[in-house]
Amino acid sequence: MKRIGGIVFTGWALGAAIWALPASAEEKWKGTIGEPLRASSNQAIELANHLSAIGARFYGSWSCPACFRQMNLFGQQAGSSVPYVECRQPKKRPQQAADCESAAIRAYPTWVMPDGRRREGLQSLDALSSWSGLP
Repeated sequence: MKRIGGIVFTGWALGAAIWALPASAEEKWKGTIGEPLRASSNQAIELANHLSAIGARFYGSWSCPACFRQMNLFGQQAGSSVPYVECRQPKKRPQQAADCESAAIRAYPTWVMPDGRRREGLQSLDALSSWSGLP
């Protein structure tokens, strides 16, 4: 059993509630990490576009809670343009898994710049902005 708010769900009921999400929600979000819970700020959109333009990469795993929190900092709109690489789905995304291996990813989330500089762990938008040289 699982308690969410004041409601107790059995495993079956919780699974059925997740399974019953509208198809439109599944079609909208294409990422492997859960869809961010809120709308993006202007700062988040600008940062996601900047990180993508300079070739930075966010390496993570669909099963990583810190990766979900990292993506959630960007929000729904910016999250879809964050340069994300899924490391833990080698059968579905073999090229991304190979990219993680060649980048020697040891922890999730990990941010890597094209020049090899990296940051491991959850990063604030301000820290990523400063680190990536966003004016």
